[in-house]
This record gives sequence, C-alpha cells and structure tokens, in this order.
Amino acid sequence: MNVIEWTNRVIRWGFYLLVILVPLILTPWNFELFEYNKMMLTYALTVIILGAWAVKIIAEKKLSVARTPLDIPILLFGLSQLVATIFSIDPHVSWFGYYSRFNGGMFSVLSYITLYYAFVTNFSIIWPAIAAAATRPATTFRLTRLVKVILTTASVVAMYGVLEHFGIDKNLWVQDVQSRVFSTLGQPNWLAAYIIALIPLTWALGFESVFFYAYSLLFFFVLLYTRSRSGYLGLVAADVVFWGMLLWSLKSLKEFKKKYLKPFAFIHIAIFLIVFINGTYIEQVDRWVTFGGWRDRFTHKQAAAPKPQVTSSGTALESGGTESGTIRKYVWQGAINAWRGSTKNIIIGTGTETYAFAFYQFRPVGHNMTSEWDFLYNKAHNEFLNYLATTGLFGLGSYILLIGAFILWFIRQKNTPLALALFAGWISILVTDFFGFSVVVMQLFFFLFPAIVISMHRNPQKLRSWQLPSLSAQTTRITSLTIILISFLLTVILYRYWKGDTLYASGNRLERSGQNAAAQALTARSILLNPGEPVYHDAHGSILAALALAAAQDQNATMAADLAKRSLAESDIAIATSPNNINFWKTRTKIYYTFASFDPTLNQAAVAALERALTLSPNDPKIYYNLAILKGRGGENEKAVELLQKAKELKRNYRDAYFGLYVFFTEMKKPALARAELQEYLDRVDPNDQDFQTRITP
Repeated sequence: MNVIEWTNRVIRWGFYLLVILVPLILTPWNFELFEYNKMMLTYALTVIILGAWAVKIIAEKKLSVARTPLDIPILLFGLSQLVATIFSIDPHVSWFGYYSRFNGGMFSVLSYITLYYAFVTNFSIIWPAIAAAATRPATTFRLTRLVKVILTTASVVAMYGVLEHFGIDKNLWVQDVQSRVFSTLGQPNWLAAYIIALIPLTWALGFESVFFYAYSLLFFFVLLYTRSRSGYLGLVAADVVFWGMLLWSLKSLKEFKKKYLKPFAFIHIAIFLIVFINGTYIEQVDRWVTFGGWRDRFTHKQAAAPKPQVTSSGTALESGGTESGTIRKYVWQGAINAWRGSTKNIIIGTGTETYAFAFYQFRPVGHNMTSEWDFLYNKAHNEFLNYLATTGLFGLGSYILLIGAFILWFIRQKNTPLALALFAGWISILVTDFFGFSVVVMQLFFFLFPAIVISMHRNPQKLRSWQLPSLSAQTTRITSLTIILISFLLTVILYRYWKGDTLYASGNRLERSGQNAAAQALTARSILLNPGEPVYHDAHGSILAALALAAAQDQNATMAADLAKRSLAESDIAIATSPNNINFWKTRTKIYYTFASFDPTLNQAAVAALERALTLSPNDPKIYYNLAILKGRGGENEKAVELLQKAKELKRNYRDAYFGLYVFFTEMKKPALARAELQEYLDRVDPNDQDFQTRITP
C-alpha cells in the first residue's frame, strides 16, 4: 500500500470513528461525563484526519481543496467567530469553550470546518462512485454504507435509551432517568435532537429494505421516552420537509402514490398507533389523541396529572417549579439585553461562548422570581439568540447566511431520497436548536450532512489546486514524519487535558466530602497537566484556603500563612486569565472571608471582591445579601440594611433577605422594624412559615 492509499484509509476510518464513537462515548471519571469526552474525541480525530490529509498533500505534491457552494458563508462564519474571540470579554473561554460545555469555542469551530473540507475534498477517493451519476443506484453504494454505520450506532444509543426507560441504570443518576431518558447523549433534548436528525434516513433506506423501518419505530419510541417537546416539533418539520420535497421532486401525485404511498402510509399509521396507545406525555395533546384520553372523556374521568419532568442538565429549564416557557422567556430576554448592551456587542457580541457571563451582566430582574433564579445558564437555550448575544449581528448574520445558502442550493438540485433525508434531518437540527442549543454530535451533523449532500452532487474535478515545490524523496519523507510527529504530540496534549479533567473531577468530589488534603493533591496534578485552565486554579485556591483555615485552627501559623499565600496566588491566576468570570470573584470572596475568621483586617478585601462580582451581576439578590453580611461583620449595619432592602427589591420572596433584616434590626434595637419584616413576609410570601410565626409571637 502506497502513502496515498494509506492516508485515504486513515481519513475514511477517521470519519467512520467520528460517527460511531462521538455519540457513544462517555466516562464516569470526568467532571462532565458526556460533552467533554465527545469534544476531546472530536479534536483527536480531527488531528488524525488533518494529519493524514497533510501527508497526502506532501505525497501528491499539490494542495487541493474542494470548491463548494458554502465556501463564502463558511469563511464569513468562521471569521465572525474569530473576531468575536479576539475581542471577547473572556478570550480563554472563547477559544476553548465554557468549561462543562466545551462545544462552541473557536477551536471547536475550526475543527468542524476542517472536517467539512476534509470530507468534501477527499470524498471521491474515500467513497468512489458517488459522483458518477446521481440517477444510478450504484453511485450511492459507499455513501449508503456510511449512513448505515451512522444508523447502526444510533440503534445502540436508542436501545440503551429503551433499557433506561425500564430502569437499567436508574440508580446511577440523580435525575429521574426513567421519566426522561438521555442514553449516551447526557440530556433528553440532546438525545431527541440526535434521533430526529436520523429518522428521515431510516425512511429513505426503507424504500430499499423494510428492515430500516424497524429502526424508524425504535427511534420514535425513544423520542417519546425523552418527552422532548422541541423534539416533537423537530420531527414534524423533518416529516413535512422529507415527504413534501419528495412529492415536489416527482412533479406528479400519481408517481408518488405508485412509488411511495405504501411506505408513507405504513410509517404514519404506525406512528399514529404508537401515540394512540402510548401517548406523547403531553397532557394537552394526549387527551385528544390517545385511547386513554378518549376513554376518560367518554367515562367523564379527569386525566391524571402528568408526572413531573426532570432533566439531566446543569440547569433546570424544564424541571419542576416555574413553567419552562417562563424561564426560557427570561433566558432569551437576557440574550437580547446582552446584545443591546453596547455598540460592540451589537456588532460582534460579548465573545464566542461567553453567554454565561453575558447573562449574569444583563439578567432580567423578573428571573429572580422563578424557581431557578440562582441557576447558571451558560447557553441562551436558543442557538440563534446565543450567536446574537455572543457574536453579534456579524455572527448571527453569517450563521443565517450559511443556513440560507445551503437551503437555496439544495432546492435547485435534483436530489435522491437519501439526499432529501439528509436535508430533512438537517432542517430538524435547526428546529431543535431554536429551542435549545447545539452539542458536539449535533454540531458535527450540522457540518457533515451538507458535506455529504454536496459530495453527492459535486464533480470530483472541481478542486482548487496549488502545485507544491518539488521535494527530494528524503525531504518528502522527513516532512511527512514531522507531520505525523506533530499529530502525535497534539493527541498527547489532548490526552493530558483529558487526564487533567479526571483529576479535577476527583478532587472536586473529595472537596465536597471534606477531604481537602487529598483534593489538593489531585487539583495540583490537574494544574501540572493543564496549567492554562483557570477553573483548576480557582478550585485549587479554594481548597488551599480551607487547609489554611484548618492550620490556623491548629495553631500552626507558619503553615497557615504559607497556604493562604498560595491560595491567593492561585486565585490571582484564575482571575488574570478570566477577569470577568463572576464565579472566580465569588471564590475569591470566600477565600478572604475564610481568612478573615483569623485575620479580621481581610474582611474588607472580601467586600472588595464581592463588590467586583456585583458589577458583573448587578441584578443578583444573593450577592447583595452576602455583601450585607460582610458589611454587618465589619460593623456597617446601616449599609447592611440598605443592601438587604435592595436584595428584597430584586427578589420579593427572598426569605433570607427578610430574615437578615430581622436580625440586623434586632441588633440595632429596632424591634418594631424587625417584627415588620417578619410580618411582611408572612403576609406577602408564606403565611405558613412556622419559624417566622414563632419569632413574631410576643
């Protein structure tokens, strides 16, 4: 096998591994079990594919890159992300992605664009016979093999989802995974988005083999088990687009009836029967479309209340408490507020992947009255608004241009059912992204599906080629080995980052259980493996502060002073890297507050740190409350009362603020005002609060 054949094989298997391993991979060792592993694997396979492509270029002595209809939109999109990254309020996050989400940072964008061009440039070698003639069945044989690999992988994911529904791993998760399954994707809506994008592919392949209809029904069951409303909307969109464009492409209802009426009828009757018997888990829908709903209607029984829905995400956007639509309204409003925040934000946004910081800065006051008022939202839960807030009009405009360019190009082509299925699945991604946000596997599909479709239509000779200088055999060999070595070193670096995350995760668990000495050793090792990650320095500083307090309590002043110095040094590194990360300022406040217990002069430093946090999150009642406690600790009771009144103003049902005012008014010898705070809470918020009732009773 010569070098070119070898590189073609590496590229081919790189893409196979992407569509197989990215959906499946998860580990129990990482801080974020799902997305981190998927992103790191995507980076690793991108490095391998790019390395093989570079070696191939050297061997062929020419640089060839495919010309596609999306070149200008992709260039503008990538440029918008780069500009937003360079001028970001947190460049580190903009390059690497928000820690615990990771997807969406500039490096991930570069990775997806690289994979897109690697596919469309090399497809004629990797999948020969695709582009010969779109009307001949044999031309799609190799591509169909790739699609079958994607669907086979999805069937594994789906089967695990079914087993999850029946309780196979119910004791492993805090979430009620039987109520809303998430399989290997990590969140019900993400699983739904993944499944929906692939359901049209089962329909297209079902025209050739009814076996794939079994995949379709399996995927639909899993969709129901996710209880994802955005997923249902995505399926409707994919269904309408696929069958509608199939009919439109034939130009004849008679031909559609002859070729596709039976599979159309089978699929939709099967879906109807499944819904009629099983239901959608949406009460307002099930009362009209299920057997149980009509039975209750005729017997005049009231339908049982739906079971509370619990997500597996870090937020509670669709959990119990405040209705999800209300919360989403505030999260979306936060995105719009952030975009309007300055001229710079309007044009290029706050910075790629910085929505968490933008939302803190521009959070609507009304959000404080929701049950999830103190949750962190690191995405806008709408991909379009997320781009608007973080990359401005330039980013959102280029994103919409990319979408529009592919749609316009596609509808002008003569498309096979498989191409229509890929397009319909791609459209479903846009729908689910509108009510959520893209994760690694869906972002991969966002670029890969158009790459596959374009490759089906593109002439293999339509390449931009640049002849390279002629090199000797020895120079060619050395250059190729250098590329391989660089690729190997990059994968080693990725492994070190991955290993650092596992150590950080273990340290985090030990810290929460009070084992600070053991936790400190692990976070120190995570920093050695990835010294540029400020999250590790922040965590390490917090642990060292706890150890310093323990040393001070043991009367070991020398050790306490050394640990305190190291703690602040770690906090300095974290804040220097991400000065607008409010969590780092909260940690710094906690560190100073800890030290103030044995050195009261540091209380003012804690106040200063928290005041800085307040500038980053001006509508956070909890910051006002904590600042009031610090002011009271310093003897500034009047200022503390003022801050607590502000906290109460921002959150009218904030029990801690009412109680804090009661305590301060009591200390200030103002019993009437103290009782008034308790009475106001009982009258306006919770008349059954027994503790307050006891305190107010003479």
